[in-house]
Amino acid sequence: MRHGTATVITRIQPGALTALESSLAEAARLRTALFSGVPGLHFARWAIIDLTAPGPEQDTKDLRLLFAADFTAPGDDGDLLELDRRLVHALVSWLSDLRAHGARAATVFDDLYRACRDYPEEGLEAPDTVEAYLLHHRMAATTRHVDFAYRFEAPEELRESVDVLREVNRHLDARARLLAETPWRGGRGELPHLHRELRDVALSVSSTVFDAGWGQRLTTARRDAALATLAYPFQRYARSLPRVMSLRLRLWLSGANRPPRDYSPCAPELTATRSPPPPSDAMVQNPMVHVTRVTGGPLAVKLAEAALPSVDRRLSRYVVGMNHIQTIHCARWLLHSDGDEGPHHLIFLSNYDDSWEAYIDAFVDHADVRAFLELIWSRTDGFPDKTRGLFPRRKWWGGWELRLPVEPFKAWLRGHEFPTRVWYSAALDGGPYQRHSVLLLHDALRLRELLAREHIDRPLRDWAARRAFTAFLSRGACDPGRALLRFPALLGFSLSALSAALRERWRKPWRKPRVLNPPGLRSHLVPEQHAVA
Repeated sequence: MRHGTATVITRIQPGALTALESSLAEAARLRTALFSGVPGLHFARWAIIDLTAPGPEQDTKDLRLLFAADFTAPGDDGDLLELDRRLVHALVSWLSDLRAHGARAATVFDDLYRACRDYPEEGLEAPDTVEAYLLHHRMAATTRHVDFAYRFEAPEELRESVDVLREVNRHLDARARLLAETPWRGGRGELPHLHRELRDVALSVSSTVFDAGWGQRLTTARRDAALATLAYPFQRYARSLPRVMSLRLRLWLSGANRPPRDYSPCAPELTATRSPPPPSDAMVQNPMVHVTRVTGGPLAVKLAEAALPSVDRRLSRYVVGMNHIQTIHCARWLLHSDGDEGPHHLIFLSNYDDSWEAYIDAFVDHADVRAFLELIWSRTDGFPDKTRGLFPRRKWWGGWELRLPVEPFKAWLRGHEFPTRVWYSAALDGGPYQRHSVLLLHDALRLRELLAREHIDRPLRDWAARRAFTAFLSRGACDPGRALLRFPALLGFSLSALSAALRERWRKPWRKPRVLNPPGLRSHLVPEQHAVA
């Protein structure tokens, strides 16, 4: 099972904006019919972004329709293009079936993209042509963060895990009142009996909750995280950091200063040509679309291209959240340009829990995350300058410590954010309504892993599982654990990956097969063939 992030950006035809907005409003109402039949789809969105070049007022704007999706696909092939091809094929096949049954959702999809340039006139009548059109306008994500729960679980498995967690909690709540009449009273020796009882509760919810394939995919996902942890120092310090430092030095020596701003750095949204969208402050799964233009010339573009792949490897290491931030489901950065000489835009897509203010505060409060954001966005249009702050402090060598001002940074984000016109979530729209926060998913994931164990009474081998199970019983929630793998787990999964690679290499024949008449053999050395009468 692999996680994919598909992004399709198409140019909107002049004069078609009004019809497109009407179609997007109808698509928002039909989002369940549009996407619920696409296998493995977690999230999908449509948004209209503005990539108009800065300058005097222009009659026509460069508006684009952005489609983004997060999904999981079966198999071990990690090729991003192949994963996107699978999603596009599944989406178009589902919409073609809807069209065959006369569903309105298929017509809405055609109406959306008929407002874009070069869309096939036949529409979904020619599904192969539609697939080729979407793949032609596909954009690959330069950097992405995918929460660990989404890397190996399909939407149905996430829903199944949450159902098991809720049913186990209901069972324990009902059982707590009957503890005086039940055999288990909290003794350590009686813990395996309750473990078997809760296993039966989980099986009553779903008969596939303890599927062996689920455990194998969990192990594979942790093994990939371990390999990313080992490879990250080499990629950062040997490949990315020298190039980033040299590019920053060249930018400083060339004096490539940022252009003057057209608005105040404290509140760019007050004088922006468009009003920013209202913040999405639902408690779970809020979408965000942020677009900004890269300034500073080709060196600034190369700086972003050098820094983003290293961050992609870094984000692949996390098995719980991202650093201390445990509110991000999926996020990605794309460096978009129509050509090498054209303007480059940095597109950021995210899906987060909690309020918008709390989400941004979590970024700013963490030093490592803040340094990365400053590196990536510092050469973009209107990014606020660092200041000394209200309480300035000096560094060890006598200079002033400069920090990113929080409120101007939030105002800059709001000024470059675009509204999400259509937002689909498999948890909220793909079935019975469930509010999946990141913490809830990790709680359900940990409990399912504990209940999947057939034994919990072995002295040494099950010691950590017994401790985690006892903590769940006492607090009603599992400890999600550390963001990165601990050293014993890192060592174990790394050795497991190494042994798997060696076994695969050993299975391959190390000696070339013998051929009676090899292709390079000269003709006079080949024995004559005599026909048998």
